[in-house]
Amino acid sequence: MAVTLAKLKADVKARDMLSSFDLRVAGDNADPPWFDTAPLAPFEIVATKGAGCIYALTGPHEHVLFVTSEGQASLIAASLQECLELVIAHPYWEDALRSSGGDLETLRGLLGEDAGDFEDEILDDNPEIEDYRPLLRKRLGLREPADAAQSLLHAVTTLGAGINLKVRASDGHPCEPLIGVSSGTP
Repeated sequence: MAVTLAKLKADVKARDMLSSFDLRVAGDNADPPWFDTAPLAPFEIVATKGAGCIYALTGPHEHVLFVTSEGQASLIAASLQECLELVIAHPYWEDALRSSGGDLETLRGLLGEDAGDFEDEILDDNPEIEDYRPLLRKRLGLREPADAAQSLLHAVTTLGAGINLKVRASDGHPCEPLIGVSSGTP
């Protein structure tokens, strides 16, 4: 059974564990966003990350949009379930994506055998993550992503482009993508 936002909001224990992954599930009284998505509706904030970053469900297929406080935005997952699988497996996904420059093989390495520094840093700050991963997967019915790099790059480079995603800050300034779109990326 797929994870829904309602199920996630109702599961206090899962929400508490997810905060260790720097994903804080938004309550029903979430602040209004400081940006606008066009042409996508509906739009619902799922969670926040760090200092002002937002995860949101957007569009009729409820893809997951990630917007940074620095004015960058991209779709990062085809569904809430795919997003949670990514965040739980690789809480450092954003750093890995930026470091990869949009190259699939580099990203595969950074989320795989070359993840050491990212993984060590996250576990130094939040050692409980090791214990929470299997608990969250069981509790929410999630899997280990088969190819998180492929799914993430597909969302960033293809899903957003396919729907002509435009995200604008409240001042009307367009947000930049999380990474430049490379023609060699699937």
